[in-house]
Amino acid sequence: MKNIIKGFITVFIMTVAFIHPQLASAMAEVTSFGLSSATVAYQGSNVPGYTTVELQTSIPTRGYLLVVGNGTQTIINLSTTAFKTGHKVDWVPWDDTKKAPLPAGEYQIKGYLTDQEYNQMQGYPLGKLTVVSESSPKPLIAGVSPNPPMFSPKYGQTQSVQIPFNLNRPAEVQLTIRNQNGDEIYAGSKETLASGSHVVNWNGTDKTRRIVSDGNYEIVFKTIETAYNYPSTTPLIWRSGTITIKNGDYYIPVSRLKEIVTDASFQSSVFTPDGDGINDKTTGQFTLAEPVKISVYIANAAGAHVKNIVSEQAFEAGTHSFEWDGTDMMGGKVPNGSYFIKLLVIEGPNSGYITFPSAVRVENSTEIKSMQPVKRVRVISDTAKMSVDPLGQGYTAVKGDTFPLMSETLENGNYIVLVKDGVTGTISASDVEIVTEPSAAGQTTKYTVVSGDTLWKIAQKFGVTTQAIVDANKLDPTAYLYVGQKLIIPTTAQPVQPTTTTYTVVSGDTLWKIAQKFGVTTQAIVDTNKLDPTAYLYVGQKLIIPTTAQPVQPTTTTYSVVSGDMLWKIAQKFGVTTQAIVDANKLDPTAYLYVGQKLIIPTTAQPVQPTTTTYTVVSGDMLWKIAQKFGVTTQAIVDANKLDPNMYLYVGQKLIIPAK
Repeated sequence: MKNIIKGFITVFIMTVAFIHPQLASAMAEVTSFGLSSATVAYQGSNVPGYTTVELQTSIPTRGYLLVVGNGTQTIINLSTTAFKTGHKVDWVPWDDTKKAPLPAGEYQIKGYLTDQEYNQMQGYPLGKLTVVSESSPKPLIAGVSPNPPMFSPKYGQTQSVQIPFNLNRPAEVQLTIRNQNGDEIYAGSKETLASGSHVVNWNGTDKTRRIVSDGNYEIVFKTIETAYNYPSTTPLIWRSGTITIKNGDYYIPVSRLKEIVTDASFQSSVFTPDGDGINDKTTGQFTLAEPVKISVYIANAAGAHVKNIVSEQAFEAGTHSFEWDGTDMMGGKVPNGSYFIKLLVIEGPNSGYITFPSAVRVENSTEIKSMQPVKRVRVISDTAKMSVDPLGQGYTAVKGDTFPLMSETLENGNYIVLVKDGVTGTISASDVEIVTEPSAAGQTTKYTVVSGDTLWKIAQKFGVTTQAIVDANKLDPTAYLYVGQKLIIPTTAQPVQPTTTTYTVVSGDTLWKIAQKFGVTTQAIVDTNKLDPTAYLYVGQKLIIPTTAQPVQPTTTTYSVVSGDMLWKIAQKFGVTTQAIVDANKLDPTAYLYVGQKLIIPTTAQPVQPTTTTYTVVSGDMLWKIAQKFGVTTQAIVDANKLDPNMYLYVGQKLIIPAK
């Protein structure tokens, strides 16, 4: 009985101790309690956005603090697992239940602690906390100022750009860098930081440790605030300015490439991959001063890759050889022209191209020539991005560069031009102007600007260059013309041409090409020389060219524009030039035609109907190449075969080739 009574007394004493901890001699006592700031806001401006809570007990404890007031309560966790005599946490005034900042007002702080004997302290009063509202709270990340803001990372060097910033509340912070497309290209390490000033660094490399290309890059911090009672696991994103990379070593510098690859050359200067078994291949070699990974390419005169003849592999120092059979990436024969050795050097995450001046010339293959007579375009943009053969590789032209036209016909807003020896490409019509021969000095006419005039239109009207008008009038080419403005147009009288001339046929000549060269009709040459128009010309043949025979004065016809029509299509249909239609109708050549529009077509007597031949498409063929081969226009082949000019040809396809 005495033992039962003793047990009841013990339970009673422990129960009282849970409610009144001061009654149990072994229970922990609070020896100190403090807040770094008794007045806080959720994010802070003039007052802090968080407070640091420090609590000391006489023996190890764990538990939490309860913040109560203004009709709400929330918890500040101290230690939920380990028993400690000292507790220190950062805390923002945040309601974990409502997931919202605590409203402004005064709050009581009470302690709920347990010691290692599981004696409990319930609702022990510790102090007060005032929460205030701020109209312009501080952001977590502020004061980001990269130093320097423009950076030039160099190959093999370790310099970095420093990015100082202010952290207004404790947080886990990670620096990331994004490119202009918003892609994350670099991510630094995650660091748990106290509030205050900090600095992170970026050395200008991406996740693969390669130096990034020139451009603007966005500084982005990912953060998780650690002063929340239950910190979020989803990072917040802080966009914090930009860094400009300029003149960085995206590729291995040429100076370093020359240290690695000391020489590369072909063993012969010319070869003829025509399949006759003689001189159908060429050999070359390259010399390395140290072991490295190398890819070997054959490049054309525009620097475009024609074929990868040695795939990426490791080579020891020394001289290594290779062989090329004159084929391109698709297995077709490359056209006549000069070709170079271009090596890709791979060193760690970095790489770089080096091209050597030693060239080999391909002969007895396809000859690529510009249209005759030669017409050129001049680049008027500061830089113009071009696509060059093979496979539309990139090429950059600069203002003032000129290129011979392969055709005057625009294809999807682009001209096809001869970029380099044996290399064709496309360039946007908006990046170029047609080049005409400058007029002789001293011969001028006066012109008054009318509504809608531009320098280009006036130059076209008088057959001169825009630069000639600019120079003659000392104009600012970027300034607008005004109606009534007087301009001096440099012009010349047309020279008298001889009545006839004699021409000697050379390799590759056709009647059409010769007629184009002298500005006469093929029929005029046929009639003058009593030729069979279906017979081939031969090298050395003498032809009389009637250069001053007066053309038949054109009659006219009226044509109604239908859906899909363009000036060049209509000109092709009637066998006249687009300029003739423009002049006859006083058109703006840059304006769109509309369905039903009536056009005056200056026509002549109908030409003799051409005969045709059939051609079978082979590997590597394109419309313009076939047109070059037969001396006709691409549009003539398109019309004769009812082709979609945007579709690819296929090997074995039969094409009707209209005679010239």
